[in-house]
Amino acid sequence: MKLYFARHGETDWNVAKKIQGTTDIELNENGYNQARQLAEDLSAKQADLYKIYSSKQKRAYETAKVVGDYFGVPVEKRDGLEEMNLGLWEGHTWKEVEEQFPVEFEDWFAHRRYHKAPGGEAYQDVLERLFSALDCIIAESKADNPQGKDILILSHGGVLLALLALQKDVPFEEMTSVIKIENAKTIELDAEEIVRIKGKL
Repeated sequence: MKLYFARHGETDWNVAKKIQGTTDIELNENGYNQARQLAEDLSAKQADLYKIYSSKQKRAYETAKVVGDYFGVPVEKRDGLEEMNLGLWEGHTWKEVEEQFPVEFEDWFAHRRYHKAPGGEAYQDVLERLFSALDCIIAESKADNPQGKDILILSHGGVLLALLALQKDVPFEEMTSVIKIENAKTIELDAEEIVRIKGKL
């Protein structure tokens, strides 16, 4: 059983470089095109999808539905896959955050795995809820998917960035310069690798 992870398609806030976090923004037209391309890319990889699990946020769920319709497989919203809560910073660009919250931003930027934006989460919080969700997804799949077909998990840039930083032992203070999470591009892992990464929490 392969686990394919993907970030949602593009939104207008992505284009404007605004921080989305928990703010529920829909896909734009290009985002829907990217979702269709994601489905075609998975088909080209010969993915044999059994089910799609999605963040409950619109931009992820809309992406997941496009892929689900393409493959004729169900899509289920799952808590724990949603984007990092960035509190008071949501709706601002990172430049605006640096200008309006200079002390808080500097502290967060230097210690971002464990420090929170005002009113938000730390990356450690995100990882803990993500792995809780993944534990359930993998357990359910082993019980309900005896043929070991593949699963797609539709999530968000911050979530997948934290997952890959942990996997690759990249310091969280450096991860945005080392790891890039593009809209609607697949990341392929398996259950054993998820267990290995979780051991680093």
